[in-house]
Amino acid sequence: MELPRLEPLWQKYRDKGLSIVAVEATRDRERALKFIDKHNLTYHLLEAEEEKRVVKEKFGIKWFPTSFLIDRERRIMICHVGFRAGDEVKLEQEILRLSTN
Repeated sequence: MELPRLEPLWQKYRDKGLSIVAVEATRDRERALKFIDKHNLTYHLLEAEEEKRVVKEKFGIKWFPTSFLIDRERRIMICHVGFRAGDEVKLEQEILRLSTN
């Protein structure tokens, strides 16, 4: 369950320019809202079908979860499909590595 594990990264790095946008994969809006509330998620969540369609097409997303690190010039620096406990640590290391370049 990657979404709650991304919240601490968002809180820690948002003032340094990190943006997190999650694409909600379920069509059950009520369930998604309960999940967001339960886990106190504060970053951006796309839930409208048109927004999700555009993002999936633009970035070629075929599987969920898929994570991207995109630099300030909007270039995809990292693409990671799937999520396991501990991946957030690797993601933070990549954020730090990219932010020093």
